[in-house]
Amino acid sequence: MDLSQLEKFARERFIPVMLDDTKELLFDTVRRAQPKRILEIGTAIGYSGIVMLSASSEATLNTIELDENTANLARKNFDEFGVGERVNIFVGDAREIVRLLTGSYDFIFLDGPKGQYEAFLPYLTDLLELGGTLVCDNVLYKGLVEHVPADNRHKHITVARNMRVFLDDITNNQRYNTVLHRIGDGVTVSVKLK
Repeated sequence: MDLSQLEKFARERFIPVMLDDTKELLFDTVRRAQPKRILEIGTAIGYSGIVMLSASSEATLNTIELDENTANLARKNFDEFGVGERVNIFVGDAREIVRLLTGSYDFIFLDGPKGQYEAFLPYLTDLLELGGTLVCDNVLYKGLVEHVPADNRHKHITVARNMRVFLDDITNNQRYNTVLHRIGDGVTVSVKLK
């Protein structure tokens, strides 16, 4: 199996996987950074984890997935792509697990619950080494973050507002140098400065 087959498998089952331009940005960012310890929030079927581990042959990955069945599928995919020995999957609510993590990471990929990014940020900042990279996907959230609907009944309004707070924070945070890439559903790449 290759990544295009894994992507096809996901799309046929309505499992979200990143768009090609986002995948290329993530791969290139990891390839340049060559991290040793990666943390991922939001495993899904392992697609982005495989992309990151393919870009850094020395890296290990700790990844968090809420759903046990999805985590088992990811485990199978990691093994099939030959990276399973470099992966540790935590099954459970990332909001609980992140608070309990110890150690440090030189690369973090945030692609978990969209309305929770701001709540994750203090914990991720503590876990990220100086000079480390934090990549956050879907930060423009369906285009709603920059154009929040006035209708408070819109089903995505709370997530869009929460993501707006996060995006303002990460782009103005003095501890990070952040670039917003207007590709896919919006991606920020932040390097921790202090």
